[in-house]
Amino acid sequence: MTFTHKPGSKPLPRYRIQRGIGRGGFGEVYFAVSDAGKEVALKSVQRNLDIELRGVTNCLNLKHPNLVALHDICKDQRQQPWVIMEYVGGPNLRQVIEQSPGGLPLHKVQHWITGAIAGVKHLHQAGVVHRDLKPENIFDDKGIVKVGDYGLSTVIQPAQEKGTEGVGTVHYMAPEVGRGEYGPPVDIYAFGVILHELVTGAVPFDGETKNEVIIKHLTATPCLDDVPYALRSIIETCLQKDPSQRFDNLDSLSEHLEAAFKSTVQSEIPIADV
Repeated sequence: MTFTHKPGSKPLPRYRIQRGIGRGGFGEVYFAVSDAGKEVALKSVQRNLDIELRGVTNCLNLKHPNLVALHDICKDQRQQPWVIMEYVGGPNLRQVIEQSPGGLPLHKVQHWITGAIAGVKHLHQAGVVHRDLKPENIFDDKGIVKVGDYGLSTVIQPAQEKGTEGVGTVHYMAPEVGRGEYGPPVDIYAFGVILHELVTGAVPFDGETKNEVIIKHLTATPCLDDVPYALRSIIETCLQKDPSQRFDNLDSLSEHLEAAFKSTVQSEIPIADV
């Protein structure tokens, strides 16, 4: 993977880049160290500047153990914006899923999904919807699950107001996103997709093209045959086409998950993992 900035360079005066760690639709992310020795992640925002910076600004002052902390937004000499944030050295959930193609053990599923919900719940309480929940944006920080990448986050709008564009990643995108509707149910839908992927190793709706996936979100019923019985109704509720038919909020989703995991997880945990 080729990055714009080389190790040892200082695109921002106080931070020296150590290495590139990721590239996405909005820019590049680097591991860097400040002059004082503080390890940080630097995101060079190169595309969709208005959307990305608006999303980051919505979350700039939010603090929670299960959220990747944002420190500041700065510009370099070329007036290129950079987001300075907490560096998380552990794997993201996509990497973990790829190592378990048949799905994760339920006690690990519980660990990841519970931590992620706690972080997003804090966003919702602050009036913000994430809009881009997916395994690539959920990280492990020495055993603590953290949700990051707030570039598509937006302030929760009253029901009668609508956004102007469909954004997100199609496999995790709620049906109403195509109509420009954004609210907490969008994130609840994404959690249903992620939960399905965690326990089976596959997303509930897939296809050869983006349009095919979108059509399935709009019309298809997910097959839950490979999902543990205790989680089927939860995933089914999360993936309802009508947002009003999903869980009312993340507290309700958490309560149902807690009961389901309580009835299934304890019996499967190896003694060495307890």
